Amino acid sequence: MSGKKKRSPFHGAEDDAGAPTRINLTALMDILSNIIFFLMASFGAQTLELTSASKVQLPSSTSELTLKMSISVAVGMEEMFVEDEPVGRLDKGALVGLDEARFHPRLEETLKRVRAERLAKNEQKKDADEVILFIADRRLEFNTIDRVMKTCARAGFTKFRFAVSKK
Repeated sequence: MSGKKKRSPFHGAEDDAGAPTRINLTALMDILSNIIFFLMASFGAQTLELTSASKVQLPSSTSELTLKMSISVAVGMEEMFVEDEPVGRLDKGALVGLDEARFHPRLEETLKRVRAERLAKNEQKKDADEVILFIADRRLEFNTIDRVMKTCARAGFTKFRFAVSKK
């Protein structure tokens, strides 16, 4: 057997002079702590403040998905909003002002206008601009939700995200 000692693969490396090199763990721990802090801070900041839909009672959910910005359509029991702009009235949860094809013309016009304004400003990518954040009162009848969604689809918005309150 030769005079060389067998080295463990976990033994520290040596520099050219044969002295063992040391890793400064304090700096690595500082970096790791900062990364963890910013991850935790950004995770907790995924909330949405609803100003126009203050009377809306959202359904509850345990989902952990993050919120992405999109055009918001809020429908309460008495009023409907697009981006905090009132666009229609409801009578006890039923839409008022539907046309003969059972679509809501003012909602459709407003959505088309908001879409055109955002695309003109290049505020968002086109894919993100195609999504409706649908804020609907949990007491609404399905027919009302269906009419609003079909009107949004007629205006060119076929993708929806539903706002819910966290349990």
